[in-house]
Amino acid sequence: MEKIKNGDSVIYKEQMGTIYGKPRESKYRGTMYTVKVGDDYFKATPGELKVANEELGKAFSRF
Repeated sequence: MEKIKNGDSVIYKEQMGTIYGKPRESKYRGTMYTVKVGDDYFKATPGELKVANEELGKAFSRF
């Protein structure tokens, strides 16, 4: 899996989002990322995220 950085576009639960801030370590869930989808923020593990490329991001922005 590619390294996820702040500002990267990702897909979280079939929604386009952006990584916000730096990853945090959770004792029980491991590495956690904050994902901004619209005006909402979610905590997600790397397994719940898919890194989106720019072409895919353009396709999602049309909807």
